[in-house]
Amino acid sequence: MELSLITDEVSQDPEDAIGLALAHGLRKVAVRSVWGTNVALLDRPAVDRLAKLFARRGVGVSSIMSPLFKCHAPGADESGLVDPHFIGLPPVFEQHVAVAGWLGQIADAVAAPLVRIFTFLDPSPGGRPCRLGASELATMREAVTDWPYGVEPVIENEFVCRVKTLPELTAFGLRSGWRAVADPCNGLLAGDSDGLEHMTAELLTATADVHVKDRSGARYVPVGDGELPWQQIFERLRQFGYSGTVTLESHLRRDLDGVEASLRALTRLAAS
Repeated sequence: MELSLITDEVSQDPEDAIGLALAHGLRKVAVRSVWGTNVALLDRPAVDRLAKLFARRGVGVSSIMSPLFKCHAPGADESGLVDPHFIGLPPVFEQHVAVAGWLGQIADAVAAPLVRIFTFLDPSPGGRPCRLGASELATMREAVTDWPYGVEPVIENEFVCRVKTLPELTAFGLRSGWRAVADPCNGLLAGDSDGLEHMTAELLTATADVHVKDRSGARYVPVGDGELPWQQIFERLRQFGYSGTVTLESHLRRDLDGVEASLRALTRLAAS
């Protein structure tokens, strides 16, 4: 497995994220927002600047952490969610469709093999499971049809979206054929278990990235200080021969000490 961290969890200056990654022995960084701009809204000069920066520092881009389809489905009420992780791009379907093709070009330019995407907002989060319809899945497929060869959409379970839990993510992968971004903490927030029992061989063979964060009660905490059994989860990753990326997504933005503590925990877990 290969470890990664996310640019804006460290700083809006990607130089800072790269420096912290290298200081902890990481050779990959995921891009979510840089220079105060959502990755989906970067212009060509900014993308070229970013590509040159990563090449100069000898660090790869593990994924584009896009907000694609973390939005209302076609025809739905577009009021509501303001997501602090995705500055600058509202949850409006037409705006997401407008940037979908460009996200593939961004990934290609920075040599990122993965683009993380979502499964539309659940109109009634916390209620019964909300399935993704055939027409919505077709919309997602159409949006990524013209992406460059070697750029792959991967689906994350997210507690405010249609695919929330790890079992739902497994079922969606079987249905769609798309690989997954498995996030046990998001599953926990959706009312699922702590994730351990659902990190199955069936899921992990179809998983390209695992997101690591921890939570205690109503707040995020450094990895290892919360409710998630990360030691046992990493043992399961090794048991099933997981060879994808493991990305720190601490949600501790503006808490650099917490991010660094999480990085130390992550490197210990991966090495143990």
